[in-house]
Amino acid sequence: MKKRTSTVCPIVYALDIWGDPWSLVILRDVLIHNKRYYREFLASREGIATNILSARLQTLVDSGLLNKIEGETNRAQTMYRPTQKALDLIPVLFAIMHWGLQYNPNTDMSIPIMQELKTNEKELGERLLRNFEDVR
Repeated sequence: MKKRTSTVCPIVYALDIWGDPWSLVILRDVLIHNKRYYREFLASREGIATNILSARLQTLVDSGLLNKIEGETNRAQTMYRPTQKALDLIPVLFAIMHWGLQYNPNTDMSIPIMQELKTNEKELGERLLRNFEDVR
């Protein structure tokens, strides 16, 4: 992804990191679905291509949102874990999800996390953060 020159605008800064069509999906998978491995990201229902996935993961690592933990004996064991910088995006993801719930008539409300977001967002956030106590 081509980067702009340094900016003073916080919106441009954020979009340069996660404003493409896939980075927020990957962050959703890490932060909400606790995915850690390349093969888990590939299995997402959105069907990201392998070359795009590799590039976006590297961008998220380079931007300080994910840590890449190399597998000792096998590349398939390489794990991606969020940094505090990524964890700080959870409220942003929730806000985007609320907006989508309001305006997307095709939202699948049978997904448990959608119900939890609507009924107890605070507890959902706390539960998700417990998955990453090693980061905090």
